[in-house]
Amino acid sequence: MRDKIKPLLFVFELTMLYAFTFILIDFIDTPISNVADFLTISAKWGFIVAATFILLCFITINKYVFSVLFPLLTVCCTALSYYRVVMHVQLTQMVLDLAVVNDLRTSWEAISWQLIILLLISLIISILLVVYRWKYILFRREWIYLLVCLCILFGMNSYWAISLPLSRYTPYSIFYSVKGYFENRRIIAKERPLFKSNAVCHSDSLTVVFVLGESLNENHLQINGYKRQTTPYLMKENNVVSFTHIYSEYGYTHESVPYILTRADHEQPDLGYTERSFISILNQVGYHTTWLANQESINTYTYFMNECDSLVYISNGKNLFLFGKWLDEDIIPHYKYILNLPYKRNFLLVHTVGSHWYYNNHYPDSFMRYKPVIKSKVISSNTHEEMVNAYDNTVLYSDYIWHQLIEALRDRNAILVYLSDHSENMGENGHYAHGDGDWPAQHYPGCFVWYSDKYQASYPDKIEAMKRNKDKHYNTSFLFHSILDASDIESSYINQTENIFR
Repeated sequence: MRDKIKPLLFVFELTMLYAFTFILIDFIDTPISNVADFLTISAKWGFIVAATFILLCFITINKYVFSVLFPLLTVCCTALSYYRVVMHVQLTQMVLDLAVVNDLRTSWEAISWQLIILLLISLIISILLVVYRWKYILFRREWIYLLVCLCILFGMNSYWAISLPLSRYTPYSIFYSVKGYFENRRIIAKERPLFKSNAVCHSDSLTVVFVLGESLNENHLQINGYKRQTTPYLMKENNVVSFTHIYSEYGYTHESVPYILTRADHEQPDLGYTERSFISILNQVGYHTTWLANQESINTYTYFMNECDSLVYISNGKNLFLFGKWLDEDIIPHYKYILNLPYKRNFLLVHTVGSHWYYNNHYPDSFMRYKPVIKSKVISSNTHEEMVNAYDNTVLYSDYIWHQLIEALRDRNAILVYLSDHSENMGENGHYAHGDGDWPAQHYPGCFVWYSDKYQASYPDKIEAMKRNKDKHYNTSFLFHSILDASDIESSYINQTENIFR
């Protein structure tokens, strides 16, 4: 009996080592406001710890496997925890992509002497534990342990509600990030057919910006009649048209973005996963295309990101399980740099983090106009007033970002189209954010178009048509057709009934 218990006791001790170092570090900045929140977060921590016990048991069963994998895993977790604390970043697919494309010098600059010391200490401890495993730990009937662990691990990986939270926390984040990276590489490598080359651009010099927003509820825009001053900059613009009847087919980013960027529509939603986006047509007619990404890449739209001539990651190492500032103002320097490059036809897709949950992360303290704001990650621990206040602060800050983007275009022949991927629940029928189901309020996103004086002078018919159409009802599938027309492109792929400029 002692031999049977002892291996599990050893695995339990390893798990506690991980639990109170690596895993706990991933939870240290989670905002909580009461005992109930603490218990909720503690339960989540306990779930990750329990899952880690299964993983460590799996690699401990065979001493040869343990000798290789345990030191490697521990050293990797040490590095991740160091960057989590010091640089406030986590391992993501984007980080791996950057690590691959960066040169050796750039990668070396991310390594400090403190990290090297920590890695040496973790390696020494790991080796000592390997020696202990060889001398004192004996698994009897290894195949039973192996079968049980494999079944549990397979089950956790197969069930989305379990695999998603696991994928964000150490040590599972290593596996899921590497897996996601290679899945993205596979998706990008799988060629989709080119559009037939029948597109023509009639402009020699034009700048087109598409701002792909996040979780913007059209009813919280001052420009749409909202009672609060959430869009003071847009209110001062003469050349802006807001569309108040846009319907998003999907209430989640991973589904809505492929739908928006391609010819997918209500009748043919699968085109979002079989065809290229409008970016390919822009490339064909001579536009230089850039994707500025202040969100994580997701496999449903990573293909389109890589259709662009340039892909710039802004949100390096940030994700929705980190609770520090994640701001769209980080986009602005890259945006201005691209605009100043000598491209006659220039297209920029600016993917913002906008009004995504956790709201306090996505605006600076200087934009905390409406108070009190949320104080807990657990939505039910916040009042309706706190939820709305924090959300409206994100909209106020987004208005400032839009103003910065517009200012850089004001003296150019340029147009900017903003469309949020979906909307956000703000207490309608007791629902908040967009993670607890698919509710009606999630399907009415904010949308507006800004154009420069030079653009209006060049394309008065487009502007007049857009103004006539501003109160019509459109599906977000309008974007593919409208952005091509806005770019002064003539193509048989444009469906004029979905074109806001006709």
